[in-house]
Amino acid sequence: MNILGINAYHGDASASLIQNGQLVAAIEEERFTRIKHWAGFPTESIRYCLKVGGIVASDFDHIAISFNPQANLNRKLLFTLQNRSNLKSLLDRFSKQSKSTSIQEKFAQACGCKTSNIRATIHNIEHHNSHLAGTFFVSPFEEAAILSIDGMGDFVSTVSAFGSETRLKYLSRTYYPHSLGYLYNAITLYLGFPAYGDEYKVMGLAAYGEPEYLEAMRRIIYPKGDSFELNLKYFTHHQQGIAMNWENGAPRVEPFHSLELEKFLGAMRQPESELNQRHQNIAASLQAISEEIIFHLLNRLYEKVKSENLCLAGGVAMNSVANGKIPQHTPFKNVYIPPGAADNGTSFGAAFFVWNKMLQQPRQFLLNHGYWGSEFSHSECLIALENHDRKPIKLEREKLLNKVVDSSLYGKSLQYTS
Repeated sequence: MNILGINAYHGDASASLIQNGQLVAAIEEERFTRIKHWAGFPTESIRYCLKVGGIVASDFDHIAISFNPQANLNRKLLFTLQNRSNLKSLLDRFSKQSKSTSIQEKFAQACGCKTSNIRATIHNIEHHNSHLAGTFFVSPFEEAAILSIDGMGDFVSTVSAFGSETRLKYLSRTYYPHSLGYLYNAITLYLGFPAYGDEYKVMGLAAYGEPEYLEAMRRIIYPKGDSFELNLKYFTHHQQGIAMNWENGAPRVEPFHSLELEKFLGAMRQPESELNQRHQNIAASLQAISEEIIFHLLNRLYEKVKSENLCLAGGVAMNSVANGKIPQHTPFKNVYIPPGAADNGTSFGAAFFVWNKMLQQPRQFLLNHGYWGSEFSHSECLIALENHDRKPIKLEREKLLNKVVDSSLYGKSLQYTS
């Protein structure tokens, strides 16, 4: 049984292959394009999976795509009508939906075959189902509480659930436009970090500041029941959508905070301008409120499931500072966060959702490392360097070719002459 999972037309495009319930390959398209967070179709990643699996396109039984344009469609339409979202936002959404309908053609192109050779059943797996499967089904736990929390996927930002063997019991959902990931992204852009995925810089910046603006942050986002809400007067995404494009595959998001936020916190920092104590304190306050919301979600989740095991997934689950504090601020004692917890991992999450949930196959795989991508010999690296289209490089061939890869290689620079 060959199941291909892909994350396409979104940041961190990737592909994964599982064979008879075992993961054999998982890789991001950025490893081939050399463009961080590549957001197009993972053509080279699919080809890599074919190569590792020793198969051709007609050998695939199932193809799992980690988004479903039909999911929560009624909510999307109702929200659009109620909030009079602008035309561009609608067109962006329909554009992604239209691309999803041509997946079979794109897949055939990637595999160098005709569409008639694609015999696999194609599944559109809801975004957070991919996250849930990509953490719990590959975890060491027979049962666990599960939290998927990120920016937004298929109109949902947060899902809590309880997993037992191959079963998933959904407990709560937080719908658009409320999102902790969006808050972190909005403040990241406000602080002058424009690149997709720059949130980690703000998490690092927080260590240099004090949470001077924590009370202000509590007015921007606050707990509500089992979930939370954003104070939407500080944002524009619910009215104008979020301007995201991926020309040449590099995703870029335009700022989506409102003028009210700048009245509240001060002027937006321009990229490359000096970072001052105010910026550091805003970052520290953002990190502090994010932790408060995460711990609120987790404590409410524990009250429902009473399990000491926790599985996390989603972009917000990449906040390692918050993750390290979970045992001190919640009753959970055993925490599992997979490699590829962000959207890159939805490719193998979608594949395992098909295998374990839809096909009801028993769990038999533990994801305990992240080494599932491409590797290159020293001779291949040397050839790539020598064929580089810029200034030719001469390396100490014998020394390089005979060098054994170990940690000592990374502790000192290679000697070369040009």
